[in-house]
Amino acid sequence: MDNKTVSVWYDVEGDMLEVLWAFREGYFSPTDDERVHKRLNDDGEVIGFLIHDFSTLKHPGPIEFELTSEAPAEDVINVTVREAAVRLGVSERRVRKLARDGRVRGATKSGGEWLIPTPVEVIPGRRGPAGVAGRVGVSDS
Repeated sequence: MDNKTVSVWYDVEGDMLEVLWAFREGYFSPTDDERVHKRLNDDGEVIGFLIHDFSTLKHPGPIEFELTSEAPAEDVINVTVREAAVRLGVSERRVRKLARDGRVRGATKSGGEWLIPTPVEVIPGRRGPAGVAGRVGVSDS
């Protein structure tokens, strides 16, 4: 049997559990369970997962979710945080926070800069009212 290294981190402040078995650049993608995001490398191969609100999981059975690989998108162009902020209609600081929290689909950090793939997709949060950032044709009526 080959030895495999698996790393597990628990962030108490963020209440997140992250498990990685391959240590490469990657991005988070949602699963059928809204609390679970799979981590994919640039080839779409699953290299780990992240569970949000980990301490709230108190049911007696196991947590089950599918970690299927995905084919990488062909015509994806990466944009800067500034360009993503303009496209979403939010501040650059907000885009960085969303990316850090794993809520910007496909966002990766290269050096000190975030690379945001287009089209820019924000994974909805679980608290508060629905946001209006980037929605075209929203009226106040």
